[in-house]
Amino acid sequence: MLHRVRDRDRDQVQLFDALRRHCDAHAVVCGPERTLVPNVYLIRLTQRVSLSLGVRHVALSQELTDVLALHGADRAYEWAGPLTVHITSTDTPLDAAYHIVSEALPHSPTAHFTERATTSQSEAKAAP
Repeated sequence: MLHRVRDRDRDQVQLFDALRRHCDAHAVVCGPERTLVPNVYLIRLTQRVSLSLGVRHVALSQELTDVLALHGADRAYEWAGPLTVHITSTDTPLDAAYHIVSEALPHSPTAHFTERATTSQSEAKAAP
């Protein structure tokens, strides 16, 4: 049981860090005091990570949204619209434990992701 808790905590911390890095990597400086960032994030988890984190996707989604909101406030980011983080598990093989997709959607947080800014776990680890 302790091993499972450690895996969950490690996966959650890695996911928080990856989401913050993804946000930073896709920030667009629009002026000296205005940096725009995507506001809608979709995180696809492998079955292993999804099981490790538990079936509490709604609660984890809210935690990730809160972490990202604090990160954005610390960096004085401006969201393109209402901030939303969705989590889904996938049976489709991913090249990493998770895959993050984001978009700037001013009014439609549930719209389809068309133009994608993506980060996978392997890309996130390579980032400085």
